[in-house]
Amino acid sequence: MWRFTRWPHALQSRLMLGGARQYATHVKNYFELYPRTFPNGGPPKDSFIINERQLRREHRGLQSENHPDIIVGSASIQNSNGEKATSDNQISSLLNSAYSTIRNPYTRAAYLVRTQHPEKLDITQDEVSKELIAKFQEQSSEYSLDYKMLLMTVLEAHESLEMAATEADLEPLSAENDERIRESEEKLDKLFRTEPIHWNAILIETIRLKYWMNIANGIKEWEPGKPVLLTH
Repeated sequence: MWRFTRWPHALQSRLMLGGARQYATHVKNYFELYPRTFPNGGPPKDSFIINERQLRREHRGLQSENHPDIIVGSASIQNSNGEKATSDNQISSLLNSAYSTIRNPYTRAAYLVRTQHPEKLDITQDEVSKELIAKFQEQSSEYSLDYKMLLMTVLEAHESLEMAATEADLEPLSAENDERIRESEEKLDKLFRTEPIHWNAILIETIRLKYWMNIANGIKEWEPGKPVLLTH
């Protein structure tokens, strides 16, 4: 996986802005690769809630063969083996990784946690999220009850997916789950903007959002007669 370093003159991002080439040095995170969508470098200075159409348009522009978008200087982006992202294929892979991370609200939140949390927690790792859930349940009976209710919601969604005979049967579940995702995004937007930042609240809401996105994926992948698998 590629990671960013902060060495002077490390990375220059070449973008078509208003017909003129502009260069941004010291690109430190995925958000800074998309300056039109995130003019301030990403949350919390920019909203956590994104304009998906704007992001998609900017990503396609960056990947366009007619506009080579990123020029990499010395020691700019390295993987765990110290290899530099200097080829077109490596740069394209970097952009695709950034885009897939940012466009999904759960992985977007998890990326912010991994890059901004004091302990650099990677809550996409099951063992990390399970430890956090256990800790929060031990610390708060209210959270313990809330988590049990969340699991009940997931089980009900699983039953709805299993009982569905047509895609039309899933429309109420999809609308309800879209509303849950929207509410989680709004909460996270507010939490990331709040100072001092309340990391436990962000972790709890990000874990909750993971479940909502799993339901969304289950709805998207549903097919008649196909076994339903919702990870939780």
